[in-house]
Formats: sequence, structure tokens, C-alpha cells
Amino acid sequence: MVKVRIELFATLREKFGKCVEVECDGTLEDCFVQASKLLGKEFLDEVMKDGKLRDDRIITVNGRNVKDEIRELRDGDLIAVFPPIAGG
Repeated sequence: MVKVRIELFATLREKFGKCVEVECDGTLEDCFVQASKLLGKEFLDEVMKDGKLRDDRIITVNGRNVKDEIRELRDGDLIAVFPPIAGG
């Protein structure tokens, strides 16, 4: 088990708060499932679809974009999740 921190931004922060710490088996997907146990199923729907990371979210681990990359997490990793943001 690893302990990681998930930071949320923009509308996700408004819905679920600034951050959550979870212990998980070490995959990003498992981390989000564990976080949903604390934040509610709606959180899982915000970050995953059909068991995969949503394409319309930016997810970084320790500042590195992990789009389309399966990655094992390490103790102390910082995960950031950004929803789609529009503006002008």
C-alpha cells in the first residue's frame, strides 16, 4: 500500500474540496477508486469512464502529465486533477 495525495482544481475543488490523502494498491485507477470511497461515487465519475481515465481531464503525477500512460504510484506521490477549463 502506498499513501498519495490528490489535489483538485477549478470546479472539482468546488465540488469535493482542495485535496484528499488516500492509501491504495499503487495504480492511479485504484487511487481514484479509494478516493471515491471518501468523496463519493460522483468523484469517480468525474475522473474515470468505463474503467479508464477520462480523456477530458488533465491528470499529473508529481507535475508530469500521465495521459495514456499506465503508471505505478509511489509513496508520497502528488496527483493533480484538472477538469476542462474554458475561458477567454
